[in-house]
This record gives sequence, structure tokens and C-alpha cells, in this order.
Amino acid sequence: MCVALRGGIPESARWLLSKGRREEAEALIAKYGIEIDVAAELDERAHGQGQREGFRALFSRRHLRSTIFASVFWAAPVLPYFAIGTFWTQVFEALHMGDNAVAALLVYSFTAVAGVTAGCLVVDRIGRRKLLIPPFWITAVCLALVAVWPSSTPVIVVGFLFFIFLNAASSALTAVYPLEVFPTSLRTTGVGFATAMSRVGAAVGTFLLPMGLDRFGAEFVLLVGAGVLALGGLVSQFLAPETTGMDLARAARAAREGGV
Repeated sequence: MCVALRGGIPESARWLLSKGRREEAEALIAKYGIEIDVAAELDERAHGQGQREGFRALFSRRHLRSTIFASVFWAAPVLPYFAIGTFWTQVFEALHMGDNAVAALLVYSFTAVAGVTAGCLVVDRIGRRKLLIPPFWITAVCLALVAVWPSSTPVIVVGFLFFIFLNAASSALTAVYPLEVFPTSLRTTGVGFATAMSRVGAAVGTFLLPMGLDRFGAEFVLLVGAGVLALGGLVSQFLAPETTGMDLARAARAAREGGV
């Protein structure tokens, strides 16, 4: 059924431009009213000619910066988020906050939904870097404070609420940032690799958290989570380009050249 439905879908205008098929691309743009900076796409193609394409190109000097950034910025927040989310009630109990699993899950879920909603509303207004970097540092501090003061109910409640809300809000960037830091010729490969790294992060966190809780306690697990978030903040501080409002071709160039 899916194959049949996709049968009549035309090629992407950007893909056509990347292959030098300008007339077909411009006809498609005119027919569907697509907003594409044709000159920027053609310039990107001209600069990319002779470069290696495919999976290995992700680790070439030309694209390594984007590969590292997209992978780390996506994996770093999901590692503690999925781990703590999956075992939220166990973490809640380990911090002596009671054993009301239903209440704990409701608080987690509603705060996360509010965060995602807020992130989607502001992602194109405040800029990519502002939605990414401050939440990394703030959520790292929140988990560290809960680890340092595990007996303080106000610190635990406020710390976790900020962590859940801001982490969920910045997750709105996963739908746009990976697409923007790779050129058309490498976009699907780059996004696929970054997605895979995020799933690895989620799997590692979910697998290791219960072991960490049993062997080292909640405080240690939270400090590790804070460290992962701090790493994400550090990498993003130096590698995250500001791509808000840019055409995809210009955004990919900004990412490659280190524009902020």
C-alpha cells in the first residue's frame, strides 16, 4: 500500500538540484510553490563536487563537525531522559519520595508534554542555540543538585520538574537541527546516523540505570546523567550553528564553517 501511494510522488526539488537537473527542479518548485533558494543549492553542489559521498563522507574533514554535533546533541539529552523516564518510579522511591507510581508518572508525563509544546512554539522564535545550550547546562545543574541534596524535597521536586520540562522543550530541535546541518547530498545519511546514535544513547541509559541504582545508588546515577548533559552542553557550545530562518543549503554551510 505504501509503495503504491509513493509511486506518484515526484523527486525532491533539492535532490534534483544536487544532481544538476535544474529545469526539472524549477518546474517542480513553480508547480507546488516550494520555497527553495536555488542559487544556494547550486552553489552547495558546486562546492561539493569531487567530494566523497555516502557513509564515509560523514567522517571526512568537510562534514565531521556536523556529524559530531548532530550525534552528541541528540544522544546526550535522551540518555538520561529515557533512562529516568523508564524507571521514574524507581528513581522516585530511591530518593524517598514515596511509592505512588501513578502520581509520579502523571507528573512526569504532564510536565514532558508541557515542555514539548513550549519547545515547538518557540523553536523558530528564539533561535536554535538558545533553545539548545541553556537547557543543557540548566538540566545538568538540576540533576547535580538533586544528587547533592537527595534529602531535600523542594530541591528534588523543583530539580526534576525543570529537568523534565527543559529536556522535553529542547527535544523539539531533533525534528529540525539534524536536517539543517547536512547538505542535500548527505542529509538522509547524516540524519540516519544521528538518529542511530540517539537510539544507542537511549538504550545504554535504559540498560545501565537499574544496574547503577542497585550498585551505586540514585545519587551516583544522577551525577552521571548530569555529566552527560554537561558534555552535550560543551559540545553544543562550540559546534552548534545558528541556523534559524536559513534555507537548508545555507544552514548546512553555516554548520560546516562553524557559523553561530
